[in-house]
Amino acid sequence: MQVYHDVRDMFGLSAQLAIHAIRRVSGNRKTAKKDGKPVNKFAPTSVTYDTRIFSFREKDWTVSLTTTGGRERFVLAIGNYQLGLLKGQNPKTATLCKRKNGSYYLNIQLEFQPAEPPPCNQVLGCDWGRTDIAVTSDGDTFSGKQITKVRNHYAKLRANIQRKATKGSRCSRRRCRELLKRLSGKEKRFQTLVNHTISHRIVIKRLKTKIKLSLWKI
Repeated sequence: MQVYHDVRDMFGLSAQLAIHAIRRVSGNRKTAKKDGKPVNKFAPTSVTYDTRIFSFREKDWTVSLTTTGGRERFVLAIGNYQLGLLKGQNPKTATLCKRKNGSYYLNIQLEFQPAEPPPCNQVLGCDWGRTDIAVTSDGDTFSGKQITKVRNHYAKLRANIQRKATKGSRCSRRRCRELLKRLSGKEKRFQTLVNHTISHRIVIKRLKTKIKLSLWKI
C-alpha cells in the first residue's frame, strides 16, 4: 500500500489497525465518489477489530483490544441477556464505537446458525409497495398513508429550509445544513420503525397459525 508505512509512522498504529484504518477511509472516499458527493473530512466514529487485535475471555468476562498504547484488557459491563449470548461463544470480530458524548462501547459480532423452519404445507405470500406497504395473500393490508403523510411533511419542510439557506448568511446556511441532517435522521428512523412494526405483526400472527412465510417484492 502506498500510504501504509506513512500511516503507521504518523499515528503509531499496529499493522492490523493501520490496515483497517486505511480500508475504512478508502471505502468512505470510494462511496462518496460513486455518489458524486464532496468529501470534506472523515469522522472517526468507530474502529474495526478482528482476531489479530481482539479476543474475548469468558472466565472473567473481559475483552482484549490492541490500542495505540499497546494491548489493553477491559471488563465487560453488560447485562444477563448479553452474558447468556456470549456464554460458550468465541467471537472473532468486534467494533469499538464512539458515542456523541465522547464515551465508547464495544459491539461484539456473534455467528449463529438459524434454526430449521418447522415443516408446514401452507405458505403466506407478501407483496411490498408504496401505496400499501404490505399486502398478504390471506387479505391483511398495511396502508402506507401514514408514511406518505410524514414524507410529504418533511419534503415541504426541507424545501422551506433550503430556500432560507439560499438567501441567508454563511452562518444561517450552516445552521440550515445541520437542521436538514437532523430531519433526515428523524425521517429515516420513523420509516425504519414503521417497517419493523409491520413485519413484526405479520410474523407474530403467522407463528401463531404455523404458516410458513414466503416473501417476495414486486
